[in-house]
Amino acid sequence: MYTYPGAIHMHTVFSDGSGTVDELVHAAREAGLRWIIITDHDTLAGQPFEGWRKDVLVLIEHEITPSRNHFLALNVDQVVNNQLPPQQFVDEVYARGGFGIIAHPDEQVKSDFKDIYRWDDWQIDGPSARDGRPVGIELWNAMSDWAEHLTQRNKFALVLAPQLGFGGPTPATLDWWDRLNMSGRRTFGVGGVDAHAFKRSVPWGELTVLPYKWIFRTLTNYIQLAEPLAANADSARHQVYAAFAAGQLYFLNRRAGECAALIFHAERAGLQYAIGATVALNGQPLTFTADTGIDADVQLIHNGRVRARGLRQLRQSIDRPGVYRLEAHRRGRPWLYTNPIYVVE
Repeated sequence: MYTYPGAIHMHTVFSDGSGTVDELVHAAREAGLRWIIITDHDTLAGQPFEGWRKDVLVLIEHEITPSRNHFLALNVDQVVNNQLPPQQFVDEVYARGGFGIIAHPDEQVKSDFKDIYRWDDWQIDGPSARDGRPVGIELWNAMSDWAEHLTQRNKFALVLAPQLGFGGPTPATLDWWDRLNMSGRRTFGVGGVDAHAFKRSVPWGELTVLPYKWIFRTLTNYIQLAEPLAANADSARHQVYAAFAAGQLYFLNRRAGECAALIFHAERAGLQYAIGATVALNGQPLTFTADTGIDADVQLIHNGRVRARGLRQLRQSIDRPGVYRLEAHRRGRPWLYTNPIYVVE
């Protein structure tokens, strides 16, 4: 497999970010990313900048942003009306041939940097008729997570040391994701940076809060491809979105450690099944193998519950169908999450 790191959910001067597209590209390249998905609020004004730029694939999409219920609309060429009710604007995205990701679904706290933009109705989890069409959930949003931990007493500490504000996906979000996948409503999970690079005046000048380069080294998504990313931008775009749709990705907080070459697969009789795959038991057990390459508390999650765990490495034989995914923690803090491997009878 070919593995490519990238980031999704970010904003430029075309909405409420402080940077130009070129400045985001420079920051992404400095942070070691190969692709970025820009999702300015309710605009596609950045589309002229789409394509390969300085060896970074730039995809221009938009975030549908009513007062609540935000949705990352991907692969659509027109802005979807944010005044529509959530189910209607989701259906509109899919009617136009796109797909999307529910953004920061479990926000609870208003702070100096954000309001509460949670996804209100968790019965709405995709288009009215799924028909196997891809749907995603932003399991962990870096800016949202940080801002949820912000208080008047700690805000200067979190501005100067923002990694202290990272708590990981909420249990409710992970539980919702697991339940959807267990019910057959397959839903891929991503980590979003929600980058803005806020500018704030301070007594000694201007301060950038969560700069692009800094936040691009937090929640990084690693797509896994059977072929290298194409030199043609349209073909590469298709590869990235096909990996999303198939759930062929994992993400981690790189501030807690790098893992660019994760090993996680199911195997039997010399055949390996990667992240996103569906494999039948046919009365024969499978063996799950994982290796993060650095010390971490590695957990094999089966239908939302820990089935096995190990330090850095894990090897576990299973004989039950279900949804299997990997989580890992470092120094007691959330770190890495894979999309599932689906095991059927």
